[in-house]
Amino acid sequence: MQSGPFPVAGLGIISTMITPAVLILAAGNLVTSTFSRVIRISDRARVMMGQYDAAKKEGRTGATALYAELLVEYRKRSVVAERALSSFYLSIGLLVMASLAIAVDRLLGDRIPWVPVALTVMGAVLLLVGVLSLFIETRISQGAIRREIELHEKHRS
Repeated sequence: MQSGPFPVAGLGIISTMITPAVLILAAGNLVTSTFSRVIRISDRARVMMGQYDAAKKEGRTGATALYAELLVEYRKRSVVAERALSSFYLSIGLLVMASLAIAVDRLLGDRIPWVPVALTVMGAVLLLVGVLSLFIETRISQGAIRREIELHEKHRS
């Protein structure tokens, strides 16, 4: 059956290829926001290192200990956020491969339908891993912010 210059089956292939594309779009948005988080973590850690050095010079041992503890948390945050970013990049790669595998499967007469399904599932799992990593990073972040506020309140006067 024909519909204009393209066979209907060709349109079905393109429609099927859209499913991974939606997940690719979601992963791309998460890459952008996660990359921004990594930059903010790095900037904040650099500021914290300066505060640590200043507190150490001034002999404020309590502040020095807290800054050292917070820097450990910034290191954890950066590792977790980088893991999320890597997961999102790998997810995008797998989902692009899934989209291409759909086309190849159709061209081969639906002989390898498990390949695009497996690639899509793996891409979605990596998307989930990245989201869970961001959840963990957010929890670490909130704990660090609470400790910074405590330090500020303690040394405000």
